[in-house]
Amino acid sequence: MGLWNRNGRSGRKNKVLKSQPSWRGVNQVRRLRILMTVVAVVILISLTAGLLLVWYQLHPSLEKELFAASSAAEYSEPVQSATASNAPELLLLVTSERGLMPNAVPDLTEVDGVSVDKRLAAAFQPMKDAAASDGVTLKITKGYVAPEQQEELYKKKVQELVASGYTQVRAEDSAQTLVERGNYSEYQTGLAVDFDFTGGEQSKWLLVHGPQYGFILRYPDNKSSVTQKNGEPQHFRYVGQENAQRMRQMGFCLEEYVSYLAKQSKK
Repeated sequence: MGLWNRNGRSGRKNKVLKSQPSWRGVNQVRRLRILMTVVAVVILISLTAGLLLVWYQLHPSLEKELFAASSAAEYSEPVQSATASNAPELLLLVTSERGLMPNAVPDLTEVDGVSVDKRLAAAFQPMKDAAASDGVTLKITKGYVAPEQQEELYKKKVQELVASGYTQVRAEDSAQTLVERGNYSEYQTGLAVDFDFTGGEQSKWLLVHGPQYGFILRYPDNKSSVTQKNGEPQHFRYVGQENAQRMRQMGFCLEEYVSYLAKQSKK
C-alpha cells in the first residue's frame, strides 16, 4: 500500500513535470509568430515607402501637377501686352516693418479720379472692358497715398485709440496693425488699389480673371498668419501677368512668392 502511494504520487509528479515544457513551448511558438508578423509588417511598410520615394523622384513634375489640380479657379491664357510684368519693382514688398525709401514717388497717372502707377493703369483698362462685357462694373476707389497723408491717417488712429482708453504706447502699436505709418504703406507704391464692391460679382470676377491681367488679392483671409493682416477682399495689388498667374498656380500670397523667388535665386 505504502509502495503504491509512493508510486502513485511519483507518477502524478512525473506527469506534471513532463507537461510543463510543452506549455512553455506553445507560448514560445506564439511569441515567435507574433514577432515574425510584426517584423514582416515593418519590412513591408519600409519597402512600400522606399518604392514610393523612388517613383516620386522619377516624376519631378508631380508636385506641379498637384498644385495645378488643387487650384479651384479657372483662368485663361495670359493677355499679351506691353506691360513689363517681370519688372522687379512690381514685387516690392511693403509692410509695417519694411518701409520705402524716403521721397520714393512712382510714375503716376489717374484712373477713375484716383492716382495709380502707369503700368497698373495700362493693365486695368482692358480688364475693366472685359469685366464690362461680362456685365460687371469695376471701379477703383483708392490708390496712391502720399507719405505725409498716410502719416496723418496713422496719427489720427492713434488719437482715436488713446481717447478710447489705450495708453500712448499701446495705441501706437495697435494703430500700426490698422493704419500703416508714412513710408510703410503699400498704397504709396501706386501699385495697390481698392475696388468698389457694391455686390459680390466684382469680387468673384476679379478673383477668377484678375491674375490674367496682373492683379492679385493682396490680403486673403487664409494668409493672415503670413501677411499679418486681416483679409481685405477689396484690396488688390498689381504684380504683372506672369507673376500673378504663377502666384495663383502655386497658392502663394506676395510674401510667400517673394520668399520663394529669393530662395530660387540662391540655388
